[in-house]
Amino acid sequence: MTAVLAALVLGVGLSPAVAHADTYRTASSSGSGPSHSAGAANAAGNARAALNSQAAAAGEVCPSVTTTTTHVYTAPDGSAYVYNATASGWCAPPPPSPYTVPRSATAQGGGSSSSAAQSNGAAAARSAVLAAGVACTGWSYSYSTVYIAPGGAWYIYNVTANALCTN
Repeated sequence: MTAVLAALVLGVGLSPAVAHADTYRTASSSGSGPSHSAGAANAAGNARAALNSQAAAAGEVCPSVTTTTTHVYTAPDGSAYVYNATASGWCAPPPPSPYTVPRSATAQGGGSSSSAAQSNGAAAARSAVLAAGVACTGWSYSYSTVYIAPGGAWYIYNVTANALCTN
């Protein structure tokens, strides 16, 4: 029994959950409104914003936040209700993005209108990027005119698709 206690005191038996780098944060603010519910909601929103600002400055996000509000003052004519609020929660660095590989592809698209040709080219370029990248985000497209038939009967565009992908 004393060997187990000594191991725990020395940190030998710590689980990964104990060693996790979450930070418990709190922030307070006040708010007012024309009713009790509006005043409390404004104070809670301000406290959440203060907590998120504090966490962002530390490179963290707070996925689960609770707030408590306390009524402080009511204007004599009942036109304003002032509340204080505290927001609290566990905050941690966000998980790394799986989208780290930049990919691009260029394809040609044709159609009976400019927008149809651009859309066809974008779909083909996007398919080419997805064939190599599996899952992608942050799509952007650039278009360059290749040919426009006299009278605008047919359009051809080169379309380049860019994205960040998982592999």
